[in-house]
Amino acid sequence: MRRYLNIPVLLVVGAILAAPGASGSGKVVTIGTRVNGNRVPWRGAGVAMRFQCLWLKSEINVPGYINEVEFAYHSGSGTGAFNNVRVSLCHTTKTKLEATFDNNYAGNKPVLVLDKLSLVLSGKEWINVGITARKFNYNNRDNLLMEIRWRGDSGNDIYCWRSNMTAGRVYAYNDKAAVGTVYDEGQYIRLHVGTMAGLEPTSLGRVRALYR
Repeated sequence: MRRYLNIPVLLVVGAILAAPGASGSGKVVTIGTRVNGNRVPWRGAGVAMRFQCLWLKSEINVPGYINEVEFAYHSGSGTGAFNNVRVSLCHTTKTKLEATFDNNYAGNKPVLVLDKLSLVLSGKEWINVGITARKFNYNNRDNLLMEIRWRGDSGNDIYCWRSNMTAGRVYAYNDKAAVGTVYDEGQYIRLHVGTMAGLEPTSLGRVRALYR
């Protein structure tokens, strides 16, 4: 015969109130060392782009929800409007990128965090790409892969700072490309990571199960 403990309702209510989603403190993480300027991934003139960049766990070292991705503006002329923009983030065990884009996921599924018909960027110290589709829950165990795809534009090049990083980046001027060109340099960016506070949600049934 199974015996159940009388679990106070207060325990259950408290767990629900402290469920994930309650905002805790956050942190801004700047990755890389700023060197030179480059047009990728925001190169205008009517081309398309598939771009990936890898950052190591040791360069982030903060678990939580990535709320914003910012590029460091270098130079450029006017404003760039990029069409059919899709930004994804992905956990990966890769420590260095290879030319075949899909291999860099290392078996993980990329999470679409931005999907816009048009994204307008202009020069300022930090260019906030924005994350509107979904926040990305970074586990701080794997490395982080960012992928950007866009097709067509009606503006100018937006030069951003890059970084000397061996993990590298890979890109092609075709948003549907399977293979790109690898460079032993990274993208100098800033991540906003919101940490979470509170207990995992539970229920009376779950608590009972622990005492069977």
